[in-house]
Amino acid sequence: MTYKSGDYWVIDDISGFKIRSSDAVKQWNGLLVHRDHADIRNPQDFVRGRRDRQAVPDARPEPPDVFVGPGEQLMTELGDFLMTEDGAYIEAEV
Repeated sequence: MTYKSGDYWVIDDISGFKIRSSDAVKQWNGLLVHRDHADIRNPQDFVRGRRDRQAVPDARPEPPDVFVGPGEQLMTELGDFLMTEDGAYIEAEV
């Protein structure tokens, strides 16, 4: 162990060995390690999420499932028969 002016000893945070400060580097996670054993940060750490627009541009409700044959009376979704203003039932056309 030779003397180097201005080059002090530090402890490697991973191995626990004494190393010179000129051989030490600080990793991305703050650990002080020997330059030969330094770990680079994973590129996946820098991936950013992108906003996903899920709204439908022209949203409309589904039509009711009403299947009627000719001459049958039409019903609403609640089960009521459709009537005209004078009280006559509305029937499906042929």
